[in-house]
Amino acid sequence: MVLGSEQLGLSVRIATVVVPVAVYFLILGLLNSRRHPQMLTGRLDFVLMFAALGPVFILPTVEYMSLSPLGTVALVLVVAAGIALLAPRGGTWVVYNLQSSEARSAVVRALGALGVDFEATRLGLRLGEPGATVSIRSFSLLRNVSIGLRGGDKDLSRRFQAELSRTLGVMDAETSPAAMSFLLVATALLVAPLSLVAHRVPEIVRILTDLL
Repeated sequence: MVLGSEQLGLSVRIATVVVPVAVYFLILGLLNSRRHPQMLTGRLDFVLMFAALGPVFILPTVEYMSLSPLGTVALVLVVAAGIALLAPRGGTWVVYNLQSSEARSAVVRALGALGVDFEATRLGLRLGEPGATVSIRSFSLLRNVSIGLRGGDKDLSRRFQAELSRTLGVMDAETSPAAMSFLLVATALLVAPLSLVAHRVPEIVRILTDLL
């Protein structure tokens, strides 16, 4: 019996949604299993998250609106443009495999190395420069900490990023149970689409052989 195009199409649609999410969880697992805390720019972290979740919304929209291939491309471009506009521009970083208290200590050390005066506040640090602050927010589910620098000039942001990266590079981090969970979820999601057609592998091989 020849592999039905309907079943194959269903498998492709599921893979289109599942694989990006699986890759995202794989990246989370790897970031949380390194020897040192891993820092990403807020923009890169934002793009990675929406690149993984985008197909979850795009594919149902394409099917519901019965879009043509050209319409699908246009929708993808609109979503990509929206992501680019909404992504943080600068002065925002996300550090993985780091506790909030450790992040605060790393920020204090980085500012001290730069010779920047600061005052502790409930939400972060108030810098000596007028209107300049550093916020520190923890997201325990993904085991990361968001660090935001508001105010100050671009040179301060550049120097702070470089010094914070150096500070984190000498801090030790242990692989958390969350990292193993992310890797297990990624593996399961990557295997799931293959399991849908695993029993049809001989037919798929025969079809490919005939085509070649």
